[in-house]
Amino acid sequence: MTTATSSLFTLLLLSSCLCLQIDMAQSYVIDGCSTSIMSRFHNIRCKLFVTIDKTSPPPVTTTTSTTTDNNDENAVAAANYNENFSPIATGSKLGLPLDIQFTSSACTDFEMNNEPLLQGDSTNNNDPTTTTTTTAAVSPLFSLQPLNKPTFITHKGQQSVKITPGAYSCQLSDVSTQQYFFRFFLDFPEGASRNDVILPAERVYFMTACWMMMESDEKNTKKKNSVIDTARQWRDEFQMSLTALNIKIDELEQDDTVGLVERTRRFPHYMELLKQRQKLMGQIDMLEERFPLERPMVHGPNGTLLLKDGVVAVKRVFGGKTRYHWIGTFSFRDFCLDYGDDDDEMREKEQAIKKVMP
Repeated sequence: MTTATSSLFTLLLLSSCLCLQIDMAQSYVIDGCSTSIMSRFHNIRCKLFVTIDKTSPPPVTTTTSTTTDNNDENAVAAANYNENFSPIATGSKLGLPLDIQFTSSACTDFEMNNEPLLQGDSTNNNDPTTTTTTTAAVSPLFSLQPLNKPTFITHKGQQSVKITPGAYSCQLSDVSTQQYFFRFFLDFPEGASRNDVILPAERVYFMTACWMMMESDEKNTKKKNSVIDTARQWRDEFQMSLTALNIKIDELEQDDTVGLVERTRRFPHYMELLKQRQKLMGQIDMLEERFPLERPMVHGPNGTLLLKDGVVAVKRVFGGKTRYHWIGTFSFRDFCLDYGDDDDEMREKEQAIKKVMP
């Protein structure tokens, strides 16, 4: 492992420790890039493919009445809510090709601007079911426009899905890893269904994560490194060092040609190798825990990097808690600029930033 790599890893560890001492509001002030990264998506058109393959739980209705009879039904619902909390995989899938545009226009709808998920709530990307409010600074929301009316085929023939505009936002997730939550929503006023799959007639949320590329990397068209690429490089170097250590340890453990005195002399060196192995394993575990090293990524517009796949969810509120239920997934298929007028310069710029998934 090179000295430079070791220094970078030490810096990561130090920054991780410092982040534990900084509340989320301060983190946003320190970073100050939420608006900057959102501007990279302005006037970008995007093709998604949405797959709905899980059930959504029914809303739980509560009442303020103190009458026992009036509350019996709610009490039963409350007792059974957590048991029915996890989404259930359906036997079918509802696939929707969806075209959207991330506009540069600020969202002016009061109700949309007060969506907790887009205002800094922290949600687990792997299992987006609970949300806890943070003290994060509020980032501006921008308007999200649907560009098509997705269709799908059932035994009744071709069906179309009505979609109305929504909003999108970007929130800093972790200063040290430079990860941002990229979230947006659209309203499906009529919903959709295919066999036993039901897309509920309500607001649907899309959740993923993104990173910014360094400016020096953006100018290098042959190779663009990101914090994810760096973390993968560190992981690979640590694993190579771990393999070399394991070979040395195995040699010491299996060497039967030396006597007791020599074994005693080698014992401190053997213990030091075990400590080094434990440290390397811990470093590898930390990298794999904090970075999505094995998940497929896609280059987005203007030097951004996104998870290729994201989560589709619906919101349920019960007992003062907001929960987001995973009902499917979506994947990015293509990005392109909105030309507006026929502008050759913008077309050339699009060719420079456009990245199509394999």
